[in-house]
Amino acid sequence: MTGHLRDHDADRMLQLLGDVADDPDPGPAAPWTLLTGLQRLDPCDLEVSYQHHDYARQRTELIQAVDLDHGREAVGDAVGVEHVEDEWWLGWWTSACSWPQRSGDLRSVVHTYDVHPLERDRLAATSADDELRDCMIVSLPAEPGHARRICFMRQEGAASDERDREVLTRLRPHVVEIVQDAERRRTGVPRLTPREREVLVLVACGLSYPEVAARLVVSTATVRTHMEHVRERLGVSSAAAAVAVAKPHAPAQHSVP
Repeated sequence: MTGHLRDHDADRMLQLLGDVADDPDPGPAAPWTLLTGLQRLDPCDLEVSYQHHDYARQRTELIQAVDLDHGREAVGDAVGVEHVEDEWWLGWWTSACSWPQRSGDLRSVVHTYDVHPLERDRLAATSADDELRDCMIVSLPAEPGHARRICFMRQEGAASDERDREVLTRLRPHVVEIVQDAERRRTGVPRLTPREREVLVLVACGLSYPEVAARLVVSTATVRTHMEHVRERLGVSSAAAAVAVAKPHAPAQHSVP
């Protein structure tokens, strides 16, 4: 085994992926077997949780959590369960929670002490009654103004270490795929025509409407009409949101970046 991994870590990761593949339940956002497996792989005395925050509106859509005893809880606006968060939002832009959004790095696994290396820095950035001591964040793709992530939260015991970071770094591409597949199974495949999907893919690549029109040998007005239909079919108001919704469902030959 290389790097910081321990004996049998690879076997445990493969077992987790196999358990999730055998589970037909997509869960509220992520399969519960994914969070339970991550809790076994990297035990956290507070919780391992999928989190979806609309930070543009300071609203928590969903926190889906598994604790050390594998108890389950889902709270947030998306499931109609109240989640008290006013104080938490006051510290959003100064705490480690928002570091992936502030840094623009949504691929690296982030640890609390990457952002606040000294304990006094961490305490200054959190509320006095915050029970969280350290956290690791695995960011997931999200639409603009939103943060989706898996969080590994501890209050007591040994802090997260470089072995934990390496395990989660290796698992991240699989976790992204699992969460996207769960979304596809919950919502079904968006009904886009081949031309609408083609236009959406080109827009997602950064091409302007005139550039898309030139590539497809159609008018700019036609491209604009296709995008209007795409937004209507997907129930969104922007091209960026359409990409976020369509990405998990894109066929291989028309994958959305």
